Amino acid sequence: MEAKLLKKNEWYMIDNGLPSAVRAQLLESPKQGRGFKSIVLMDVKGSDCGLFDEAGSVYTKDIIKPLQFGKPFFSQKGSKKL
Repeated sequence: MEAKLLKKNEWYMIDNGLPSAVRAQLLESPKQGRGFKSIVLMDVKGSDCGLFDEAGSVYTKDIIKPLQFGKPFFSQKGSKKL
């Protein structure tokens, strides 16, 4: 995904070599001076595939797509408020 399309605090699906694609929240703006960063800081939810949740650097080429409405992918269907 192109760095100019990324927005801070939005949720994205990433595929960076974990057992499956996981969701991640962008923690910093991809803009840097006149250009864009090729590596961004994200809060990666490794618990989606049985690993730990950690913040770390992710290549922008590993970001697959944005999640709709900025919500985690598993809470979009059939979520009920208690």
